[in-house]
Amino acid sequence: MQHSKFLPMQVPFLRRLEGWIARLVSLPGDTEESLESKKAYLLALIAMTNMFLFLTLLGWWAGLPIIVQFGIGLLLFFIPQTILFIRLRKGLLWFVFISNTFSLLLTTWTIIRLGGITHSCGLVFGGLTTVVYSMIYPNTRVLWSSFILYVLSLIVIALLEPHLTPPPELTLEKNLLYFVLNAVWLSANILILIFYVYRKQADLATLKAQRLQEMDELKTRMFANIAHEFRTPLTLIGGMAELLQNDPQHQHLERTEAIQRNANKVLRLVDQMLNLARLEAGSMPLQPIQGDVTAFLRQVFQSFPGLAEYRKVRLHFLPDNQGFTMDFDPDKLEELVGNVLSNALKYTPAGGDVYFSFHAEQGQPEHLIIKVRDTGIGIPAEKLAYIFDRFYRVEEGQKHYEEGSGIGLTLVREYVKLMGGEITVQSKPGEGTEFTITLPVSRQATPQDAAQSVQPASPVAEIHFDLLADEKMHVHEQTTTLPQLLLIEDNPELSQYLRIILGPKFHLLTASNGEEGIRQAIEQVPDLILSDVMMPVKDGFELCRTLKKDFRTCHIPIVLLTARADTASRITGLEQGADAYLTKPFNQRELFACLRNLFVQREKLRIKYAALPNVSEPAPTPGLNEMFLSNVRSHLEKNYRNEAFNIENLYVALGISRVQLHRKLTALTGQSTSHFIRSFRLEKAKELLATTLKSVAEIAFETGFSDPNYFSRVFAQEYGMPPTDLRKGQERAA
Repeated sequence: MQHSKFLPMQVPFLRRLEGWIARLVSLPGDTEESLESKKAYLLALIAMTNMFLFLTLLGWWAGLPIIVQFGIGLLLFFIPQTILFIRLRKGLLWFVFISNTFSLLLTTWTIIRLGGITHSCGLVFGGLTTVVYSMIYPNTRVLWSSFILYVLSLIVIALLEPHLTPPPELTLEKNLLYFVLNAVWLSANILILIFYVYRKQADLATLKAQRLQEMDELKTRMFANIAHEFRTPLTLIGGMAELLQNDPQHQHLERTEAIQRNANKVLRLVDQMLNLARLEAGSMPLQPIQGDVTAFLRQVFQSFPGLAEYRKVRLHFLPDNQGFTMDFDPDKLEELVGNVLSNALKYTPAGGDVYFSFHAEQGQPEHLIIKVRDTGIGIPAEKLAYIFDRFYRVEEGQKHYEEGSGIGLTLVREYVKLMGGEITVQSKPGEGTEFTITLPVSRQATPQDAAQSVQPASPVAEIHFDLLADEKMHVHEQTTTLPQLLLIEDNPELSQYLRIILGPKFHLLTASNGEEGIRQAIEQVPDLILSDVMMPVKDGFELCRTLKKDFRTCHIPIVLLTARADTASRITGLEQGADAYLTKPFNQRELFACLRNLFVQREKLRIKYAALPNVSEPAPTPGLNEMFLSNVRSHLEKNYRNEAFNIENLYVALGISRVQLHRKLTALTGQSTSHFIRSFRLEKAKELLATTLKSVAEIAFETGFSDPNYFSRVFAQEYGMPPTDLRKGQERAA
């Protein structure tokens, strides 16, 4: 809520007064400026009523019946007007005009009765107040009418003054007293109004500067979003072209289709930008035909089930009639409906519903009502007014959903305006959103069948999910001797392309969003993670942050592969724990070099931890990896003598799964869990051989080996000599 410019809002009482006034006059749909004007008007009415009451009482005390009559007349006018304004809360300019006119007429008549300007008790300033007060409102007609009426009243009074006689009760002292009082409070009121107008102009200048800055920020964001939209298809175009270049005979048709499909996606994006520019310039005409709009919209709808199936969203078609003929522009209507349906599917989670319905509304004139309702994430109430603005994107609450150019809904609004219709939206966060498009019906264009001209509206719906099925089968048939890589990418076609190029070198795990990727990373503990940034449910930044704070996965190198190429996004990714940040479109060799280097670094980390002594105390400034190893060794320190203490006891004590323990230890030390436990016991046995005179069998039993012969055999494998020879060598050295 904006505070009134009349009141110093640091005072609690005045803050409460301002809030009370706002509640009295506000109506749904009030803008900030209109509400501010209404509050100023009501505040002025209250102040003037109190002042007139004071002047009336003072006039009664001084024995000036004309002043008393003047005050009572104004009170009888302003009190009912204040009550009426509070009840109506609209028609502000009419209230201002009527108030100014009545005040000027009554003031002029009172001055004439008092004997003219020199005997006016200072009421001449009251007329000037109405003129200055009119400057508050953005309506020059009210201002000029008040000014002209004030000038005319002065002329009339000046012409009549030689013929006027002051009343006998108006002595020089009383006239001077009233003159001073009126001059003071009316001049103060004028100064306050002038200050208010000055503040208002300053605020408007500040607001204009802020809006210009916001527009610059929106343009910058738009260019970033557009760049993102271009980068993914360009990555696929370049990648498929490289595959064709390296192997021109294999899967030639599928790869060229993928190139063509993504080239069309880039072209559609360029067309959207050009269409928006043409619409805003007013240079895009309608090209209507007359046809069956029901059949046409059914054809538009039929291009979306593939996308709905991919997103696991139920799509419902609910036409109200079997056929309805009207004029419409098929290209623009298709793009309009397609944008709204795509948005609904994009922001509806798996298992949700999207309803597409339309019906004809009879009347004069007729209207076609199109509705798209979803059960998705919804839009916050404070954002609804901006969703059709150019470049605007609702980010809060939707940041984990795929990005867009920020012009889709702007195009929808412009197309609706071009068709002479209107679009409204209703939404509740967590419950869903409903778009209602109302188009006027006419039947003047040339009849034509437009249903066959509909093109598939969704690139995802066209994807061949069996693309390169033999490569995908090869990936699943790989042995686990290859490094394990978790690929997290929500674009199915790009995910398939990455499988093709990574499959021969890695054992692949895949996930389609950040939440699924986090779950798989924790369960499987892969050697490397390659993830997109902008994904549904949880984005790549949150994935990094979550995995790097979890001791089970903090050691895993993470590569973020994204279209967000700006420096701020790169810094954010690295700050969240990403080990590398590659932008789309990427070079295959660069990607492989990055993955290879990170894998080599992880191997160096493994060698480092494998070389650490078997002590349970953490390092002076331990990280999660050191703390994990220290925790493992601490449990082994307590239980290595117990031959029944095995892998199951260890992972239960650590609170993780067998797979997580195995993958983590293997990554850090190069040893399996059983080998790590055995090595720990053998290290303890080696210490006992050097520091005690116990027999080999006693040491074997004390370090958790139930068979001394097995102990001697594995000891020799670990240290290159049997335990007896090691003891003899230590004795000779001593």
